[in-house]
Amino acid sequence: MIKKLTAANEQELNELLKPEAILNLFILGDIENFGYDNDIIDIWGEYNEDSSELIACLLRFERNFLPYSKTEHFDAQGFANIIKEYEQYNISGIPRVTKLLEDFIPDLKEKRHESFFCKCNNASMMNANREVIIRSAKADDVSEIIEMRAEITEFGEREENEDLVIRQLEQGSKRIYYIEQDNQVVSVVESSAENSFSAMITGVATLANYRGNGFATTLMKRICCDLLAEGKTPCLFYDNPVAGKIYHKIGFLDVSDFALYR
Repeated sequence: MIKKLTAANEQELNELLKPEAILNLFILGDIENFGYDNDIIDIWGEYNEDSSELIACLLRFERNFLPYSKTEHFDAQGFANIIKEYEQYNISGIPRVTKLLEDFIPDLKEKRHESFFCKCNNASMMNANREVIIRSAKADDVSEIIEMRAEITEFGEREENEDLVIRQLEQGSKRIYYIEQDNQVVSVVESSAENSFSAMITGVATLANYRGNGFATTLMKRICCDLLAEGKTPCLFYDNPVAGKIYHKIGFLDVSDFALYR
């Protein structure tokens, strides 16, 4: 049985998610930061036959869907039917769960993008570029940062909700660090879904003409050091082996495969 979850279900939801808390940081972080009564979030849960145990859940954050189940035995068709009610959607999660949705959503398998999920337990500012100033973004900086990232060809067509980014910055569920050169933003990194124990590192980018100066690595080291000092574990996914080597040098360790559908 699948039903909508509310704050009354928080304890059983935590019991489902926290054994693999790092892999579920988006779900846990979004709920911690935005709650259950919010127009950008919905969460559904599946219970076992006698309704005594929550065995799987599906979170919607804007148009992004994150399914989770303890095992491969859950109502994948039921979750797929919920997702298909929306005209546009992205899906992400651990492959043992997401692959089961492929049988019930047309063309989903062709959209699968394999990546690696990793976390950082230790980091330092050694070998960082000491000649640059790292700035912490405020609301007034967001528009320029979004415009800068729109120039990064590797991101493809990246849609960013400026109002939501500002809202996340102001509530502390996101931070953005950037470097300026020649009176423009040239390199940036941000966290997403920050919560009391972890944060996802996203949006790492440097303009093409400013690469090779260690800007992105310097920003990565800084954000990881700051998060770790606050007791939060930095996490990220990557699919590029070259990028993976850089992340491993910073201190990231692979945890799991991860699947993205866009």
